[in-house]
Amino acid sequence: MIWDLDDTLWRGTLSEGEVELIGAHAEIVRELNRRGIVNSICSKNDFATAQRRLEEESLWEEFVFPSIEWTPKGGRVAQLVVDMQLRPQNVLFVDDNVGNLQEAIHYAPELQIADVSALASLLSQPQAAGKDDRALTRVQQYRSLERKKADRRSAPVSNEEFLRSCAIEVELAEPGPADAERLLELVNRSNQLNFTKSRLTEEDFTALLDDRANRETRYVRVRDRYGDYGVSGFYSLTDGRLSDFVFSCRILHMGIEQWLYARLGHPAVTIVGEVASSLELDRPVDWVTLVDDPGEHREARQAAPSSRASSRVLLKGGCDLFMLNGFLGGAIKTEFTYMSATGAEVHAEHTEILRRSNRAVLAEFGPTIDRLPFLDRAAFASRVVRRPKSFGTLILSVLMDYTQGLYRLRDSDFVVPYGQHDEDATDPAIWPLLEKRWGNGGVDRQFLEWFSERFEPEGAQPVDRFQDNVRWLAERAGAATVVGDDGRATRSDLRAADAGEGARGSIGEGGVHDDRRA
Repeated sequence: MIWDLDDTLWRGTLSEGEVELIGAHAEIVRELNRRGIVNSICSKNDFATAQRRLEEESLWEEFVFPSIEWTPKGGRVAQLVVDMQLRPQNVLFVDDNVGNLQEAIHYAPELQIADVSALASLLSQPQAAGKDDRALTRVQQYRSLERKKADRRSAPVSNEEFLRSCAIEVELAEPGPADAERLLELVNRSNQLNFTKSRLTEEDFTALLDDRANRETRYVRVRDRYGDYGVSGFYSLTDGRLSDFVFSCRILHMGIEQWLYARLGHPAVTIVGEVASSLELDRPVDWVTLVDDPGEHREARQAAPSSRASSRVLLKGGCDLFMLNGFLGGAIKTEFTYMSATGAEVHAEHTEILRRSNRAVLAEFGPTIDRLPFLDRAAFASRVVRRPKSFGTLILSVLMDYTQGLYRLRDSDFVVPYGQHDEDATDPAIWPLLEKRWGNGGVDRQFLEWFSERFEPEGAQPVDRFQDNVRWLAERAGAATVVGDDGRATRSDLRAADAGEGARGSIGEGGVHDDRRA
């Protein structure tokens, strides 16, 4: 659902003064999200002013892909549908101005439109029934897609190079009874990437899943560095022919369907109706990695990495490793600095971020992370932590540990790295400098005031903390060898190492915060 703001979500015109939120309409937004129906905005307003007003009502986080500017709405509504990878007929645009509604369907003829009077009965309509999603899974998935779209627009690389940087991973697994409801919904409701358009009853689908003797049936789970897209595809293969081959629109343009079709050996398939993708590309899809399917033996597989994993390399860092990667080849994966939704650089390689990369941190501090222009949730989902033993060699740049300052969220143990360690971002005296340097990336006066109220500076990372982080990382990765910046290889049994020569040698003699060496 795409919302207008003035005289739709609230009473009044924001650019002309105070507005009054319509409580019933705010509850519609919240309820739709919890039914798995996401909400967006298309409004003629100043972005920062509208965001601030929605934040005052604790509503900003309920919206994805907000389009708030002064240009005409018709083209923007159509672009929102494209950016969110939806079909216009599955989108409702509500506005109090009939001219805006007509302009929108001019650009997207199949779009559903309604004026404000329709909101009173909206939640009782069958189209708004949705499905229980009180965990807001779909909101998070579309927020990940939003960050990804923003990064793609700002990345000065080809689409294939960008996809390689996304670290796309796919799991193929045999469905169980618990998967049947989600997969049946995918088969019967998906259109854009449903190549076979098969529609099945619950009984027929159960029989298909049970026919293991004659069929190869798998669900497809997808994730990348932006997030987990969940179960996003399904196929059933019998007698060399695909009877079902369907994917969620959330993974459109990722190359998953072409990769899987090639992996299955280009089986026969009768494509029914229009599909938003072709199964054949003029080049191999080399940016998708198949990972082990979930199961009872996963822990054992992780404890004993395969020879394939031992040959894989992961580079994680900023411009230093980005330049190095241009000279390398082989089974190399990368996690480099990327642009946030605001246009700020996200450095996710600092060991303090790696130490906090877990679901508990995101659950507790996710809303705070969402307010930081220089970090996002994807920064806390690195494969270094999530799948540490799937790589034989990890090359991690610790430049940010050397240079960035640490800031602690007041009354918590949550720490984020930012800027230079000799510049206090909470000091108003240097705010003009930071605004000039990073204002276009979201580090503006409003953010700096908010940041200084909630975070306190801790300065440079202590040497002993950095040493402890490296020991933790090496132990987690099960590494055989760690090479310090003095070039010496050291056995990584760091659990037994204290602050002696062996530990110093493993991370570089003399510690890290030596400005002469930096």
